[in-house]
Order: sequence, then structure tokens, then C-alpha cells
Amino acid sequence: MRLSILEKVVLELRSTVNDLQNRQTITVPLISLEPEPLELIRQIPVVLQPDGDGFMATFFDANINASGDTQTDAVENLKDLIASSFHRFSELGEEKLGPGPRRQFAVLRSLIQKKG
Repeated sequence: MRLSILEKVVLELRSTVNDLQNRQTITVPLISLEPEPLELIRQIPVVLQPDGDGFMATFFDANINASGDTQTDAVENLKDLIASSFHRFSELGEEKLGPGPRRQFAVLRSLIQKKG
């Protein structure tokens, strides 16, 4: 009898711990944009947080975020979005960007450079 009560308590605690781990907001450093031909001048702080059934990865300084089913997917999607934004902004040129994208490009230029 006591053993079954303890087993039930342990299962409930395990479930609670899993829920807390999945709700936790963490900051991770982005140290590479591989396989893109870009290199980071310094690390990009990425905030990871639960978002419904998945996760959201956000680079607040540049106001860029991406979601994914897992934390890894969210970070990979954010890396892709950062790289594609940098390429797109570079191709257009700063003079053709509006205020928001111009600010994003300025942040990205301060952190990213083309390899070689």
C-alpha cells in the first residue's frame, strides 16, 4: 500500500519536473552561423522559451525570432533567419531599407561579417 502511494508521488514529481524544465526560459550563446559563409565577430545571445507545443528562439537586439518543435530546431531556424536577413539587407543596401530593417541591419553588421 505505502509503496504504491510512493510510486504515485514519484510519478507526479517527475511529471512536475518535466513541465518545469519545458517552461524554463534560458539564454544560449550563438557562436556560429555554419554552414553559411558568414562568421560571427562575437557571440549572439539567444533567448529560448517555450511557445505552445514548441519553442521560440529570439535575438532581441535585432528583433528577430523563430520557432521550432524543439529547442534545437528553434535555434537552427533562428540561425537561418539571421543569415538570410543579413544577406537580403546586404543585397538591398541600407538606403533602400525602412527604419526597422535599417536598425536590424546595423545590429547584424556589428556582429556578422562575410568569410574571406
